[in-house]
Amino acid sequence: MSLEDRYNLLTGRLFMYTNRFLTQKFKQNTINLTKEQWTILVQLWKEDGVSQQVIADETGRDKPSITRLLDNLERDGYIERRPDAKDRRLNLIFLTPKGVKTEEKVMKVANRALDDITTGLTEMEMTTVKNVFEKIYKNIGTS
Repeated sequence: MSLEDRYNLLTGRLFMYTNRFLTQKFKQNTINLTKEQWTILVQLWKEDGVSQQVIADETGRDKPSITRLLDNLERDGYIERRPDAKDRRLNLIFLTPKGVKTEEKVMKVANRALDDITTGLTEMEMTTVKNVFEKIYKNIGTS
């Protein structure tokens, strides 16, 4: 593989196109979320009522960017912040009824988009891609 091909692969061209495709699908289906906001909601759909730090850790983002994303999600009525009963310095992030209700429609569109993106790939190819990216993540984490 050429240096240019490796560079394009590892610098996120695929991720950029994937993000663009997903954003386009959201807009076509009148979903007013960014891909970044969606990843926050996915974490809350898995486990509601977690700290901002947990969301940052799970999504691989820094605290300032998480704060901005949460501010926008709160402004748009998807989430609310509540003080942690055990540690008043912390806020826990909870889905609002709108945030809960949104899951089915958003995930249906996201899953369709992911199906479109991976059309023609075998299960073995998908496993290979997953394993390769896990190795790259591990290399980044140990550097």
